[in-house]
Amino acid sequence: MAESNVSTSVSTADIVFVGGPIVTVNPRDEVAEALAVRGGNILRVGDRAYVEQTVGRDTEVVDLKGRALTPGFIDNHIHMTNGPQRHWVDCTYAACPSIADIVAAIEERAARVKPGDWILGRGFQATRLTDRRNPNRFDLDPVSPDHPVGISNRESMGWTFNTMGLRRMGVQDDTPDPPGGPMERDDQDRPLGPMWDNTRTVFIMPTLPKWDVNQLMDGYSWMAGELNRYGVTTAFEAAIRNRMDTVAWQRLHRQAAPSLGVVMGPYPVHGEGWDLEGAAGKIFETGFATNFGTEWLKLGALQVGIDGGVIGQTAALFEPYSNDPTGKKLGSFRLTQEVINDFMAQCQASDWQAGLICHGDHGIHRSLEAIAHGREQVAAHDLRHRLEHAYLWNPRVMDRMAELGVIWNTQPPILESIGSEGIHGQWGERARYAFPFKSLTDRGVIISGGSDWPVGMYNPLQGIDILVNHRFGPEEGGEVLNADEGVSVLQAIRIYTYNCAYTSFDEGRTGSLEEGKRADLALLSEDILGVAPTAIRDIEVDRTYVDGRLVHERSG
Repeated sequence: MAESNVSTSVSTADIVFVGGPIVTVNPRDEVAEALAVRGGNILRVGDRAYVEQTVGRDTEVVDLKGRALTPGFIDNHIHMTNGPQRHWVDCTYAACPSIADIVAAIEERAARVKPGDWILGRGFQATRLTDRRNPNRFDLDPVSPDHPVGISNRESMGWTFNTMGLRRMGVQDDTPDPPGGPMERDDQDRPLGPMWDNTRTVFIMPTLPKWDVNQLMDGYSWMAGELNRYGVTTAFEAAIRNRMDTVAWQRLHRQAAPSLGVVMGPYPVHGEGWDLEGAAGKIFETGFATNFGTEWLKLGALQVGIDGGVIGQTAALFEPYSNDPTGKKLGSFRLTQEVINDFMAQCQASDWQAGLICHGDHGIHRSLEAIAHGREQVAAHDLRHRLEHAYLWNPRVMDRMAELGVIWNTQPPILESIGSEGIHGQWGERARYAFPFKSLTDRGVIISGGSDWPVGMYNPLQGIDILVNHRFGPEEGGEVLNADEGVSVLQAIRIYTYNCAYTSFDEGRTGSLEEGKRADLALLSEDILGVAPTAIRDIEVDRTYVDGRLVHERSG
């Protein structure tokens, strides 16, 4: 850290922060006394006397009053293209704890929607409902005879539909499951409405109404404001699929100075293979690759879905689900090993970083073997490939992860979203390998943090709480899952800051509070290093700065 014996020629700071811990997240994890900002960059950080040399007549001096200043948080995987979904019917367990409540909410919306128009809902979760099952078409049909209805589950990898919705998508009583797209069926083998994974590509996405550029811009603007409110200054958009997804961001950034850096993840593999005619496939075909763009809007990792999800219980496992009475359910894959191997070879050959979206231990294994295959086929510089999500592990795949040096791009709030029943019910005694933050850290794996919103909450302080305490949410009494898998507070902050910047090759300009880096800052309401670990989630963000500009200030 810089000392006070410096040149007498000193630049004047725009802002100086003093009077509280400056959590630098530098290579030595130092906590400084003060920090100065000039022209959007960090001018000085270190001892108070050293930093205060930059105070001039027009410098704003911020007294932290014991509060902590940290790097701006980064969300490593979030679906900002779903911003317009906030207008859909809220079917989360907080709003609708039972199927009857979901039905009532759909009935209320049907009274206000023109016959024939879609009614869309979001956020149901079978293991959280009092009914402990998925709503189906026979639940929804009586209150929606004149409307197609579709409701995404909290994970968005599963949906349920009424009969009119199924028919609108072309699903009849004799329609078979598409490869990698299971559908729940009744005792006569008719689709009941709930469906998962590749059914989205075959039936759902081609049929549902598309958002226009103005709806996306409104959703993005709202999303940026929400993320700033929680101290987030950069976010990785996890699924760029359509042309309007990128047009909307470009228009927003032309209108005003960005309050959020955006790293875009094109998603060119749909269903069973490549979709090179779609927007994401065409981005791949241009020859541009990871890091193309500006510091505010650039291409990130090419995304690919490997297996099913944890909330819908379609994640691919080596051993059967513990709550499956048949003892045969192993989850499902969206792609074959051959397709994933080809994907990784092409990423290697084209200088694309890859983000492999996997959930269960078998899905993780298949992903890691594809990364190894790609490297064997095409030698390239370190592309920092990463696994997205990856929640349910075993020791063998942990060792393989470390051996290959793959980044774990995980989302701690999903532990709370899945819940105790979801974790223990699916895996039983194997739950000791769920969300193994410390085990993988100890193996030398780099971990970064995010939310996967709308699946998890986009408050990084909630994620840091879970990283440290390894516990479920307040509605489950804060039950601890594997206490020995928690990490330290400083490690958790690094996971949501520097490590995220590293995954997008941005560690030279963001992710830590070091001289010359961009002044992306989160001023917390308390000293995060001084409060009890269980109180971390109660901390608020008083101010957020992006490029030295104040973009959020908490009222009151």
